[in-house]
This record gives sequence, C-alpha cells and structure tokens, in this order.
Amino acid sequence: MKRNLKSLVKGVLFVSLTLSTLSCKKMFDLEPEDALPAEMAYQSVYDADAAIMGIYGKFTSLADRYVVLNELRGDLEDITLNADKYLREINEHNVSQDNPWANPKPWYEVIINCNDAMRNFDVMLNNKRLTQDEYKVRYSEVAALRTWIYLQLGIQYGEVYYVTDPLVSISDINDINKFPKLNLPTLISTLTDFAEKLPSKDPIPSGNSLRITLDSYNTEKVFINKTMLLGDLHLWNGEYALAAKYYKILMEYGSVLDPTGLQREYYASFNVGGNPHDLGGNDWFRIFNQGYSERAQNHENFWMIPLDIKFSPGNPFVNLFAPSTDKYKIKPSLLAVKNWNDQLRSNSDAALNGQPGDLNRGGLGKSYDVAAGLPYVNKLIPGFNSSSPFTTSNGKWILYRTALLHLRMAETANRDGIDKLAYALVNLGIREAYTPKLRPLPTDVTNIMISTDAANKNPDYVFYARQGEIPRYRDKYSYNVGIRGRVGLVPVTVDSSAFFDMSNKGRENKPLLPGTTRAGLTVAMENIIINEAALELAFEGNRWQDLVRIALRREKDQPGKGREFLRNTIAKKFQEANQPVPAGVEKLSADVKNWFLPFKWQ
Repeated sequence: MKRNLKSLVKGVLFVSLTLSTLSCKKMFDLEPEDALPAEMAYQSVYDADAAIMGIYGKFTSLADRYVVLNELRGDLEDITLNADKYLREINEHNVSQDNPWANPKPWYEVIINCNDAMRNFDVMLNNKRLTQDEYKVRYSEVAALRTWIYLQLGIQYGEVYYVTDPLVSISDINDINKFPKLNLPTLISTLTDFAEKLPSKDPIPSGNSLRITLDSYNTEKVFINKTMLLGDLHLWNGEYALAAKYYKILMEYGSVLDPTGLQREYYASFNVGGNPHDLGGNDWFRIFNQGYSERAQNHENFWMIPLDIKFSPGNPFVNLFAPSTDKYKIKPSLLAVKNWNDQLRSNSDAALNGQPGDLNRGGLGKSYDVAAGLPYVNKLIPGFNSSSPFTTSNGKWILYRTALLHLRMAETANRDGIDKLAYALVNLGIREAYTPKLRPLPTDVTNIMISTDAANKNPDYVFYARQGEIPRYRDKYSYNVGIRGRVGLVPVTVDSSAFFDMSNKGRENKPLLPGTTRAGLTVAMENIIINEAALELAFEGNRWQDLVRIALRREKDQPGKGREFLRNTIAKKFQEANQPVPAGVEKLSADVKNWFLPFKWQ
C-alpha cells in the first residue's frame, strides 16, 4: 500500500528524529494512505508512531458522523430549518441509500489504514525494527481502535462486512460482497474474542514516544482506553461479571497511578470527578468548557481528542450546531430541555429544596444555550462566538469520561442483580446508600458504607466508602457522591410500593410482593439509569447506542418489548414538539431490522 505522510517534515521517516519536533498541526494532519511506499515508511519506531498519529488524524474526521448518527437518531436532538433532506432522513428514521451520513465508506477508510499498520508492525517486529515491547503497545493501540470502529459500525448497520485482510485497499472494497458479513451478535463476540487477545490491554506507559506534548496538547488521552472498550464489549455481550471486572479496574486505576493516595486528581474515577468540589454543582460544565489540558476537566475525561482550527478537521461540530444563519442544522430537542426542567433540586435551603430544574447540567449556558432566540447545543461548542469564530472554535471530542463509566457500571450491576449498587452510583453515592437508615449508627462501622449485601458475592462490585473521624479515615469512595449528587439533585427511586411489601417496616431489604419479579425490578431500575444517562451525557454521542443495547436486551428477554421501548422513546421527541410521529419511527416497533441504516457503499 501507499502511505500518505506528506505532512511530516522531509526526512522524518528516514532518520531517528523524535516526534516531539513535529508541530501539532503536522502530527494531526497526517493522512495515512498515499504517496510513500510502505517498505520505506516503516523504518523505525518513530515511523510507527507517525502512522498511528496519521490514523488518529483520519479517525477524527469521523467525529461529526459519530455524533449525528448516535444523537440525531435518538430523542435528545432535533433538526432546524437549515437542515437538508439527509439530516431530516436521519432524524425521522427514513434513510435513503444515497444519504451521505449513512455511507459506511469513511469508517472503512480508517479500518483499512489500521489493517495496513498492523501488518507493517508485524513486519517491523520480524525484521527487528521494533522491539517486542514497542510492538505490543503499537499493535494493540491500532487493533483496539479498529475494534471500537467495528463496534460502532455494528450498532449503526446491524450487519457489517468484517475486513481484516492487510493487503486490501479501499478501492478493493468496492466489491464489498466478497468479504464475510457478520450480524451484530456475531460481530460483538468476534470483537470481544479478538480484544481479549491483544498483546497489551494497559494504557500507553509514561515515557513512551507516543506520549508527548504537541503545541500544548498532551497525547496521553488521545488514545483509546482499552479497559473501557473491553468492559463495553462484554456489556453488549451480556457478560455482566466480565464487564464489571474491566469497569472496576478502570474505576480504581487511581491506585495504580498513585499508590500513596496523595494526588487527588488520580482518584477522579472513584468519585465522579475527584473531590466533589472540583466538578460538582455549578462547576460541572467545566468538563466541557475548560481547555484540553486544564486540570479539573482532566479529572473526568479519559478519552478525548483536541479539535483545533490549526489542524484538520478543526471543530466539525461548529457547522452543525453553531447558532448562525449558515450553520445551525441541529438543535436540542424540546424533550431534552424538558428532561432537565423536570428534575428536582436538593438544597439545604428549604425554600430551594425540591424546586424544579437541573440547573447545573441543563440550565442556560450549560449543555444547551440560547442565542437570538435559537436554542443550540452548547456542550460541543462551548464559548463559540459567531463574531470571532476563528478564536472560539477550538474544542475537544470527548468519547469516554468518568460519569459514563459509572453509568455503565450501574447498568452492569443492575443486570447482574446488584440493583442497590446501581442505585448508589446513579443517585447520591455509595456511602449514602450503604449507611443504615436507622439511628443511632453502630459503634463498629467496619461493615457499613461498603457496597456489600446478601446479593453481592462478586468482589468487583465491592466499593469501600467508609468515613470516620475518631480515628479520622477516608476510604477510596468516601467522596463518591453519585451522578445526581454531584449536580445537586434529589435521588430517583423505583416505585417501591409496586414491588415491595412496604408494611414490613422493620427491615431494609423488604420482600417482593406476590406476582412481582426481580426481572421487573431490574427493568424499573434500568429505566432510571437510561433516563439519567440522557441528562448527564446528552449530545455526546452515546444516546442511540445506549438505547439500542437496552432495546436488544429487552427484545431477547421478551419479544416485542425492545421494539416497543425503542419506538416509544424516539416518538416522545416528536410528541413533545407537537409533531406527528414519522412513519420511520413507527416502523421501529415492527421489526428489529428497521433499527439499522441501509449499508450502501458510495
């Protein structure tokens, strides 16, 4: 294959030149597929690094496609009058085969580059141009990214062609039918088996030549988090204990980074943003509007890619969401705004306690804002100013962050029968949920404020949140305040009277009512989790994939329920806007095949 490394300074592929000499623009503008023969391009570890950065440059061009397909197909975004027919088709689930947003080719262009790099890394290892340690880091990095892309393809198309041949070019794929086609369950199992066998599942180690700073951007978090990827694959596969294993590793990775426990920022994963004062309350939006290298947001975001006007593709979200006449194609749905407005606040001031409004996430100037009467998605373009777009268009593409991790762990625990832990993570945290409600508290607090109960035998669901003063001690999760607790909202509970014998007042673990089932309780708690995900993760690119995963699970448990869930969830967007439910949305309840995009190579 040919390699396009033209943005590198002349000679970088032929001499031992460290990547730190490259500008951020050159690095992120790498185009990995033309001009230079592969046998000349892969001479040293720095060439391998350049190829990886080139792949990530190409991958970043998928950012707008990723958000459009995962959000506009969901219930939290809607189109504006500026939207063309293709965005309208996506919104209404009536996608034509020539719709450019549905074209799978851009995804496969990155996959082909991954295949080529992986093959050449094999050659470099055999020719001793890479050491075993250098090889396993770089091969695993590219292989994990390819795995993530294939997962996204499966979610969007339902069936995809699985191309792993390193000798195939993008032009060869014009005859796509000669490759094996895998349905979503088979694809997920295939990807899971492959990812479990990666040479390295660990983060890229410090001191590695891939981890550098370019024009103020540290590349550490540019690279995919393989632990989260593995957790997600097992979650999609219904292997909840295995998913929990990986999520727990990531939630406790602060202990690896800082065994002494002295560096508070390393404990963000325990507490949803480190110490709750860092990103709690009104500071929640710092996750998005702080610069890429700022300390507080770095507590929360663990896979993010800088979007800078100095390198392609800039910030592609501006053209979709910026409130100006030539842009502004997609806006928050009225339903998304209603979701935030309907929440109830928790406040020590009695006059404010119980008042409506998720102000920290859904108030003006937070996830959305209004300019000249136009509601717009602020989260993806924070600080955008149409009068000076070239100085306000920088941003970041956040793919994984701590709140997402906690919500995925909650979903996993709930499906694994540990609904109390799911309740804790979503609401006010582990310490609050696992502190006895009866007073006085026992003198011996050894076995309270810990996520253990009769149902929980898996150590991956055990989290220590004990806190005391005499003697003073703080467990890892003692500052864990939960997703809702961080933003000052009252907890959300299932309708206890529908499931439990409430007359049994002397016990915390009340028996289920006759005729009710654990399965029903699991679904009720799952509804709370997916609703909270809408409030916390709106517009970030998680919505459609979350809805599909849950719908497929419910369809498997009880045919018809998944289709009903997906149709009703999407229909609410149109009903809230006093619009008729489109025919494409109605068809979501007719056949699972109607959930997926047409696969047409363009």
